[in-house]
Amino acid sequence: PIPEASESERDALGALAQRAQELHMRRRALVEDFLRAIGQPPASSNSRNPLETPWRLSEEEFTRRRSAKFISHFRAARDETATLTEEIEALEAEIDARVAGLYGIG
Repeated sequence: PIPEASESERDALGALAQRAQELHMRRRALVEDFLRAIGQPPASSNSRNPLETPWRLSEEEFTRRRSAKFISHFRAARDETATLTEEIEALEAEIDARVAGLYGIG
């Protein structure tokens, strides 16, 4: 069964979800800008391409896939997307905790 939530709780969850979605979209835009900057059209890429997740790559992993001349683009993309990813994960953890609380499990 789906638990009842107060209007304020629904509003809070909705706001958290909206903010997480906005951050996901911002991160995606940064990734697409990064891919273009290093000569990888976003349309020709896919989610299995490690360059799609620069926040997970080390500099060594990046330079195995692309020229070191793009390292400044990589560093900027990695740092910006890592920060956004941390914010996204914190929001998603808060959403999970609130939903678990509604179900009485947590």
